[in-house]
Amino acid sequence: MSFAVNVDATNPGQFFACCGLLELADRLCPGAEGWFDGESFRVEGAAVLQDLLSILVMDPPTALERFDNGLEVQPILAPLTFTFDGGSTVAITLDYWTRVGVLKGAPQVISNSPWNFWSGQQTSLRIWSGLRAELAAQLRQLAAADHWALLTRRLFQKGRFGFDPGPAWNALDVGFSPNEQGMEVESSPATELLAAVGLQRFRPVLNESRDGFDYFTWHFPCSPAVAAAAMAGAVRDGRSVRYRCSVVSRGQYAALSASYPVRKGADDE
Repeated sequence: MSFAVNVDATNPGQFFACCGLLELADRLCPGAEGWFDGESFRVEGAAVLQDLLSILVMDPPTALERFDNGLEVQPILAPLTFTFDGGSTVAITLDYWTRVGVLKGAPQVISNSPWNFWSGQQTSLRIWSGLRAELAAQLRQLAAADHWALLTRRLFQKGRFGFDPGPAWNALDVGFSPNEQGMEVESSPATELLAAVGLQRFRPVLNESRDGFDYFTWHFPCSPAVAAAAMAGAVRDGRSVRYRCSVVSRGQYAALSASYPVRKGADDE
């Protein structure tokens, strides 16, 4: 079986949401392949899109607040483990926003720049839970025929990871930070959740200051392992497009900016 979703590759959240769709499809239906095709992202060899999204929101994740080596993790950074099968196994763990560092001579679990955009009272589990509830409500209301446009369907919500830049407000634009005021910001729950899944494997090429990165589209069917290399520019075809994205400040929070295509031969400045 196959399906397609509408995607704007200049929206990094939507791009990595497509990566997350391929990751999810392959884990639930091994052998699934995906690629970019014009303004769509296509997946073959997987369950229908409605089933994949239903599984994504079926069970809440578990926050991992202690590693096997005994290191404790603050709730704000806690990795999230998912089963996708009612609790029988651990299907995937999202932990790319953390790393182990040495502070004051002791190993600690700390933020892995730039992927931890949230702060304050937000936690990884709280953000996921809020977005999960919003996406579940959308799936109940939408007809299956409308799911192809789900990455563009935005809702006002307080908690988000910061991957969908389309509606994000800049504190300089409005004179204050909506995040710090507890105001709701419009974003796509499907884009936010799927991008969170995609970034576990699909890591873009960071610049030296780690406040921006490049990623590439690919236009041939491939598995997540090959697609992750293609996304980083290691495997290209004649239609591959390189995009550049920045991490921008939203007061105490951060988020991704809209991306732009990079011409051939451009340097990393």
